[in-house]
Amino acid sequence: MTLAARCRALVPCAALMLLLTLLGAAPTAAAAEPRSCVGGGLQQIAEKEPVTNTMPVLFVHGINAGADTWDGPGGDAQKWFPRRVANLRNITAWTFDYKPAQPAWVTDPRIGPALRTAIDCLADASGHKVMVVAHSMGGLATQYAVSLPSRTSDGKAWQKVAEVITVGTPFRGTPVVTGADFLVPGPRGSMEELLLKQELSLCRGHAGGTLLAVCQTLDVLRSPQSLALRTDSPQIRKLPPWPKGLPVRAMAGHIRLRLDFLGLGPSSGTLSLGDIAVPLASATAYHNKSGAPYVLTCVARTFMQVFSSDCNHINVKTTPKIMSAVIDRVKTLQRRQATPDLAYATADSVNVWTNGSTKNIAPVPTGYRVRQLTWSADSTSLAWLAERRDGTGRKVFQVRRARGQPFVTPRVRSWECPDCSTIAFRDNQLVSDGAPDPDRPKLWSYPPLGGARRALPVTGLPSPEECFGPTYCGRLQLLGAAPRGGLTVSYFDSVGNFPGVGSFFQVSRDGRARPLRSFYGSGLGPEVAAASPRRDRLAVPWYQHLSACEEYSNVAIVDQRSGRVDRPELPSRDGNLWMVSAWFDRDGQAYAAFRSEPGCGGDDQYAPDGQRIPRWGETRVYRASNVRWVQTREKRPILARDVHASGKTATVVGTPAVEVSGGYHTGTLVAQNAANAEVEVARGVHAFAWQPGS
Repeated sequence: MTLAARCRALVPCAALMLLLTLLGAAPTAAAAEPRSCVGGGLQQIAEKEPVTNTMPVLFVHGINAGADTWDGPGGDAQKWFPRRVANLRNITAWTFDYKPAQPAWVTDPRIGPALRTAIDCLADASGHKVMVVAHSMGGLATQYAVSLPSRTSDGKAWQKVAEVITVGTPFRGTPVVTGADFLVPGPRGSMEELLLKQELSLCRGHAGGTLLAVCQTLDVLRSPQSLALRTDSPQIRKLPPWPKGLPVRAMAGHIRLRLDFLGLGPSSGTLSLGDIAVPLASATAYHNKSGAPYVLTCVARTFMQVFSSDCNHINVKTTPKIMSAVIDRVKTLQRRQATPDLAYATADSVNVWTNGSTKNIAPVPTGYRVRQLTWSADSTSLAWLAERRDGTGRKVFQVRRARGQPFVTPRVRSWECPDCSTIAFRDNQLVSDGAPDPDRPKLWSYPPLGGARRALPVTGLPSPEECFGPTYCGRLQLLGAAPRGGLTVSYFDSVGNFPGVGSFFQVSRDGRARPLRSFYGSGLGPEVAAASPRRDRLAVPWYQHLSACEEYSNVAIVDQRSGRVDRPELPSRDGNLWMVSAWFDRDGQAYAAFRSEPGCGGDDQYAPDGQRIPRWGETRVYRASNVRWVQTREKRPILARDVHASGKTATVVGTPAVEVSGGYHTGTLVAQNAANAEVEVARGVHAFAWQPGS
């Protein structure tokens, strides 16, 4: 017999005995009391309250096993895998047990569909996407489960999963677990076939004793699971592919057997055994967006060392290195899933919403109303601009916190700024407009630790003598932060009897203004310009006054890198049309909500004192497409929206005020949590803003 043939003859026999032992019956661990919202095999490990605002980690076992398969060696339950995860901050750990459904295949309603239901429930209850850690066939059960439609929301179950880690999952099947005839292919009458048949005959003829449980496992090897787990079986090929948007990372054990065992070869040679049950190529056949597969390699000199190896199929999932690698991923995902801080203002207070919890930051002074909220680039500072309700004055406020820390008891600093219209952070420096003298254009800088504000002169603007108009000619107005530490401003010219926009400029760090393209209208709208998540585009409200009964507002889209300014054509209108709000999605696509008003069409639109009574139509949402606005299917009356760089959306919904152009919309703020579910944050919200993306 050749060296290779002798190796093949010994390996399958040992492999079969190891596999049968691993598949044998095991005692069931005491089940933790499940949450009231779940059932069907879902158990919580080391119950932690509250579940809300935690990231669930769900452990899914493999073939012929149960939830206790994750228990590590030794009697110290605190060191067992799910318990270690459950002890992490802001994490809950869960097991999904489908042992009663075995040996059915993963498409059985008690396995894949039930797992889908568990994922739905955990995501909805926690407000976070679920991380799944699956062993062996549990990875295939997860693959099927996440492809199913969610039962509690639109879309698929995978959209509620943060990441899947598989350990020893046979993505291409396994020749071992399907039974002796498929263990190691070899020619009929070969030594491999003879030795395998002897092993099977021993089990089939045994009526009792210590091998009884092992022999009974042969029934599992002929089960639907066994048939499905053959290499490249039709059942595996029929499983829906993993969604491209779902990160999946494979982990595997890799045993290398030294060939000097029993004098079979030189000490330098080794034989690759995978984890015995699953070949390495099968266990690492899939990963997506989570880095290369993680392979734990072990070297064995004897078959007894193979049986006890950390890398074999039953041990690999609870070895220290695998547990540490998974726990590192858990911590990383928990940090990534944390919902960005969302600042918002009501009539009474300024607040910050984080992962479903609200903290009051500061009261709103009596008689004032918050007009705008904005964050510094590093999220350590929050500032807001408040205006007196009677319009007689404005104030700028700022609070700070340590990097990466919540606001504890922030000190609120404030400055009078009677002529401010907008504030913005240039990196981490708070600035505002507010210079009424056109001969001395300037911005203002606010020291973060308090003290008097400082003037920032701006040069390079046209002389006020070059423009025509009454009141606002030559006025400088801040629009927002620009890339590379700059600021974008507008410079007022005039059209007819009303203040008009002449040009947009970018102001560098040294205060030099560089012109962008010009455009003309009757003036800028009162709403604050909206910025894209990358701050490379601005949506600037402006209005056009044609006559006492003909006026409308629109949006100018400013590309802050190229200097291009676009004004999409208004949607079809009957009478006047007013922009309610504008925003960008995470990819920089511009949107706007418009509300119609018929204008001066009839006498019934006037009150006894002669004041015109507007008759407002419904609010509709449009997206900018080339040179025009195209209506979307959005049905809600959106008053304001902000989209974070991560894709999280915050929206104020409600009915616009009678004076749509007044700049003050008060409604209900709803936002996406970590699980992408929309939740109500607060009511009576005047202004809000996501913290910047990292």
